[in-house]
Amino acid sequence: MNLRPWCALLLVGTFVQLVGCKNLLKKKDPEPAPSAAPVAVAPSAVIAPLPTTPPVPEAPAVVAVDEATVPTTEDFEDEAFEKVTAANFRAQFTQLKLDVAKP
Repeated sequence: MNLRPWCALLLVGTFVQLVGCKNLLKKKDPEPAPSAAPVAVAPSAVIAPLPTTPPVPEAPAVVAVDEATVPTTEDFEDEAFEKVTAANFRAQFTQLKLDVAKP
């Protein structure tokens, strides 16, 4: 396959883009000069104070908890092995889903 036409097209496209960018930069309007006269605020203008926001309530005090009293999964394993069998597995699973769904 002859790549010469593709290279020529790529070269022409690049040239057109460069010329277009150059023309856009030349046509850009210069920024207006800042005015030298200071802007005066009328003395009769009254600025109202911002409304006060209500005070933020303090966070409740953190209560120290003994970690040994918090139940963990290991605490319930023995009971679960005794209570759940292959025969009543589905009923126990349904009951567990209902207990978890309660608010």
